[in-house]
Amino acid sequence: MKIAFATNGENLKAKIALHFGKADKFLIYDTGKKVFEVYPNPEVLGKELPPDFLNRMGVDAVITFSLGPMAFGKLKRFGIKIYKAKEGTISENIKLLEKEKSSPLSEKDIF
Repeated sequence: MKIAFATNGENLKAKIALHFGKADKFLIYDTGKKVFEVYPNPEVLGKELPPDFLNRMGVDAVITFSLGPMAFGKLKRFGIKIYKAKEGTISENIKLLEKEKSSPLSEKDIF
């Protein structure tokens, strides 16, 4: 499974950005291979919307604190699951998802 995180950091010890579309980067973690890659936010570069980019990268899930309605709709249409981030690092949120302790993002987190 590939999980995407919006972040301003460079590694698994980084915090998750407060808003999906405002982050500088996306970290994509592969749970099978236990590796990650960091990419610049394609929207900041004026190239592509984040949901389209993440779909193209084969992402299965996103863990975020909040996102906009357009991003939410696109991710849903692509079949990408959206989970609510918890305070802490990306690594801690990966462990919560692997232990099935992550909750789906709620409507109140879409703005």
